[in-house]
Amino acid sequence: MTFFKRSLIAVTVTLTLAACGGSDDTAETPKPIDPPVLQPLPAEEVTVDIQNSQIKAMKESLVVTSLDDEQTLASIEAFKGIRYAQAERFQHSEVEELAAEVDATSFQDACPQLKTTTQAQSEDCLNLNIWRPADTANDAQLPVYVFIHGGDFEYGAGSEPLIHADTVVAQGAAEDSPFIAVTLNYRLGLLGSHWKKDNQGGNYGLGDQKRALEWVQNYIADFGGDAQNITLMGQGAGAMSVGILQQEDGKEPVANTYFNRAIMQSNPYGFDYRTYDQAEDFADKVADIQAEMPELDDANLADLPLDQLMQVQAKALSPLARIGDWTGLSCIDTSNLAGSALCLTSKVSGEATPLANLMPFAPYIEYKKTLFGKIDGYHLASQPALDTFAVPTVVGVNSDEANTAAMLPSLTFLISGLLPSPEEEDLSSPEAIVEWLSKAENQQQIETKLAAMTADDIKAQLELGDLTAYLAMTKFYFGLGNGDLTNGLLGLTDYYPNPEGEIGGGLENMKQFKMLLNDMIFAGPSRLQAKQAQENAIDSTFYHFGYHASFNVWTYNTDGQEGKLDIGDLIKTISCITGACNGSELPFVFNKALKLDGSTVKTSSKDEALMNKMSRLWFSDELFEAYQYDASSDTVLTISKDGDISTTTDWDSNTQSGLDPELRKGRLNGLENLGFMQNYMK
Repeated sequence: MTFFKRSLIAVTVTLTLAACGGSDDTAETPKPIDPPVLQPLPAEEVTVDIQNSQIKAMKESLVVTSLDDEQTLASIEAFKGIRYAQAERFQHSEVEELAAEVDATSFQDACPQLKTTTQAQSEDCLNLNIWRPADTANDAQLPVYVFIHGGDFEYGAGSEPLIHADTVVAQGAAEDSPFIAVTLNYRLGLLGSHWKKDNQGGNYGLGDQKRALEWVQNYIADFGGDAQNITLMGQGAGAMSVGILQQEDGKEPVANTYFNRAIMQSNPYGFDYRTYDQAEDFADKVADIQAEMPELDDANLADLPLDQLMQVQAKALSPLARIGDWTGLSCIDTSNLAGSALCLTSKVSGEATPLANLMPFAPYIEYKKTLFGKIDGYHLASQPALDTFAVPTVVGVNSDEANTAAMLPSLTFLISGLLPSPEEEDLSSPEAIVEWLSKAENQQQIETKLAAMTADDIKAQLELGDLTAYLAMTKFYFGLGNGDLTNGLLGLTDYYPNPEGEIGGGLENMKQFKMLLNDMIFAGPSRLQAKQAQENAIDSTFYHFGYHASFNVWTYNTDGQEGKLDIGDLIKTISCITGACNGSELPFVFNKALKLDGSTVKTSSKDEALMNKMSRLWFSDELFEAYQYDASSDTVLTISKDGDISTTTDWDSNTQSGLDPELRKGRLNGLENLGFMQNYMK
């Protein structure tokens, strides 16, 4: 019997006795007494023996609200900031043993990045956090969930408030479904992925994730976990990491060794990772950027003070630099037109798409064929989209991913807004845009416009919904060498360009562009992975999250360390005002009334109901066993815009029927049948 129920009974008995104890008819009727509101107990420090170590941790209590709206207290233990590995800059990490005494009472440093974080930042950041039910026995063998945070491989931390696992672990403890949860840091940005010619390559962040999983494998049983029952989870870049870690063709496979199941939230399976040669070219570009900074040009990148290294990273991520890499502008040298033409030709023929330029610090493929042999891929040997699941997997997407995924529309919308209007100059073709951008005075014009733009300016531009040169933008997006693909896509009624000179034409084109990216980059490839898993006798669940929360999970107040406006964050914030954008599911998975930056939000009763339901489902066997994908019936786990959790059969044809005859049985079915899905990767 819960404390709440006992209190209610006591109050009822008291009132009954009071009513029966007096004979004076004029006596006042006692007023009902509200049941006491449960309050968490104060946190206390505890010491736990793990193997030969003594670990100081925090015992915390939380108020848990059941699905029947009853409240109870549950206690957990939080082990914060445990170092799992150590590494020198641009060297692969090595797993660290537990020290004889460990203070795990507070979160430790986040990995260096260009955004503010809850914790301080330093290169000594390879730490993890563990939440378990209080007083868990060492031999309890509880299920374990390890979560890898997202952030475009540029930002984020395992200690950010939105992904604290205290609430979900407390729920499990209170309802006899106990489990252990782990979050972790890994190196980001230039420190996390930088091309290197050696037998392990330069995907340091992926190596960090493996070391964290190795550490969990070594120690989690002594925390009361089951080392043979580990579910690896991730969102965004974290989900991309989970997809890579499922692969078995590298030199250090970890699936079925360090984890046994997987959950991938918003993995853009249509993403085209850099090749070995592209990564080497980008490293050369970073060197050129450093050379253009007089105070840094003679220094070794590995020896730079951290703040100076982050200055180099910031220049590599500047909007104009990314636009240049994306469009081919970086090839243009007006003093060497022959060389520029050769560079553009090489770009068109040498990259499947320019997608990798929109997430510059994502891992790169380390495998390469050479004249006399090959360079083996240590952590990443092939495109994950062309591989299959190695373990039972839950994979899914949100309905409006392309609104906010930083690698997708932000720069596309930005560049279109900075170009001259169609009345001023015809820039409807990719070639015309590159020619216009190649002129120094136009580049200066863009830089001036960028520097002068305020939050209100950008908001006004986006709200107009004007995506000029839709056809050109689509061709840029999928690569100038994929003309047959883009012509085929744009020839379908659902994606066909509307006249941009007409009222509403630009708005419709923007909607179609987002829909195209959702179909080709997120939903289509992820659903295809679930189909292929079924063919390979691997259990899979495909979900679609479409809930419209009463709050916006994004906020553009996530300024950089110098407090400057982050244009990308602003665009995402505005784009996430309506719909289920990238990251919108996280408050419901972790049952946290928080935004991505950790600020609190006011929730509706419908929000709270879904948080309670979804957070329990996500950390359960039911998610894997009761909603398995069936290709013959296209059975999909759906979280509707109204917050209903159910299965939908014939999902694509019933919910995404297109206008074009080729797409009327579902846009994704049509794109697959036409051979367009992942066409550019083959």
